[in-house]
Amino acid sequence: LAFGQSQAQTVLATVNGVAVPSTLLDLVVQNNANQDVKDSPELRLVIRNELILREALSQEAAKMGLDQGEDFKTQLFLLRQNYLAELLIADHLKKNPVNEEEIRKEYDRQVRELTGAQQYRISDIALSNEADAKIALARLKKGDRFELVAREMSVDGSKDKGGDLGWLLPDQIVPLISNVVVNLPKGTTAAAPIQTSTGWHLIRLDDKRIFSVPRYEESKESIRQGLLQQKRQRFINQLQSQAKIAG
Repeated sequence: LAFGQSQAQTVLATVNGVAVPSTLLDLVVQNNANQDVKDSPELRLVIRNELILREALSQEAAKMGLDQGEDFKTQLFLLRQNYLAELLIADHLKKNPVNEEEIRKEYDRQVRELTGAQQYRISDIALSNEADAKIALARLKKGDRFELVAREMSVDGSKDKGGDLGWLLPDQIVPLISNVVVNLPKGTTAAAPIQTSTGWHLIRLDDKRIFSVPRYEESKESIRQGLLQQKRQRFINQLQSQAKIAG
């Protein structure tokens, strides 16, 4: 392929005469940045080499006719469908951003709702079945420390912290567990395992306190993200309700 100077500047490399555009490198770097991976010359070199390798591999796959199979066509259809959907949603959110007034209004609503609310610090031993839950409960009744049983038996990531889930508001806790927690005396463990959709749980209430509402500036970004998710979901629901679906 022949390129003028302005075109050549956009080419990362050529593989068997096929140009790999530098815009691919920029796109991957940006995707990494969105995942908090810092841009650097070293990162760009790794990405460049990977893009060149993928071009060589894809060319070989095409020579073998692998791009004509049904699996390839189905995967390509799904990739196109997913990417277009995300482009549409991103375009909608760009045209309908969350503004300062919306964030302030939501903050004020949360302040009214959370002022005086009780907050709970709980620990959890999560088990995948009832039999293991009974074994864990028997160990606790025998006198084994909650933290030890959590580290040895829990299937939740909190096991490394002895089951500690930190401070939570009632609406941040699964309702079946929350209903038990709010009635537990501080420092006690629920008398029986609690079954939820994620398994069986032995719950201990470590402490409780009145929730301290964070300042606006501390809450602003998390509220903005929450409102963005709400706008995203409303847009999806609107399109879904308008679509003519048969079959």
